[in-house]
Amino acid sequence: MLCYDPVGMIDMNDAFRFAASCSSSKELISRLQFGTTDLWPEDVAPSTRWRYMADLIDSDRGMLVELDGALSGPVVDALVATAELCRQSAIEPVPAADWEYLRRALGWLERSSAGVDCALIAVGEELALMGLDGAEQDFSVATWLCMDVLDRFCAAGETVDFWVQRMIDVRSDMVERQLDSDSGVSEKAELTVAV
Repeated sequence: MLCYDPVGMIDMNDAFRFAASCSSSKELISRLQFGTTDLWPEDVAPSTRWRYMADLIDSDRGMLVELDGALSGPVVDALVATAELCRQSAIEPVPAADWEYLRRALGWLERSSAGVDCALIAVGEELALMGLDGAEQDFSVATWLCMDVLDRFCAAGETVDFWVQRMIDVRSDMVERQLDSDSGVSEKAELTVAV
């Protein structure tokens, strides 16, 4: 995946490129776990990351659909609430009280949960901590937890590939928008000179 900066030099996030070319979902998840790669290029806006995390949890290809029938009702409800707070965070700041309320609910559920429920509660707790933190929003751990859940509890190869490809598409869209805005600026400059 090549990205061109405004002066024409090739710019590529090596970690992202490497993550996208891992030979298996297990290799990608291991590298995320041990911090040897990061799926999120630094220039991806937090709002984009929040939307991606919301969709990864609750969308037509999200974890709740992929794990349908394997989750208890209260955990599904808590994860739907987590996805909604992520979507809201993509638009505006969410009050800390909302994140704290979610965190308490997840803590209560964790006491009586095991297996896939417990793994999904960990995803919700990590996102709640990020929401409470506000300033430092590192989505690496949350991304790893989601990929790990998909890998452990469903037919993950195709599903993990889908979400990695979607992240590649996000990156590609960003580059295209940057190139379009750069070309728009140069066209305006040429028009000004011509007039």
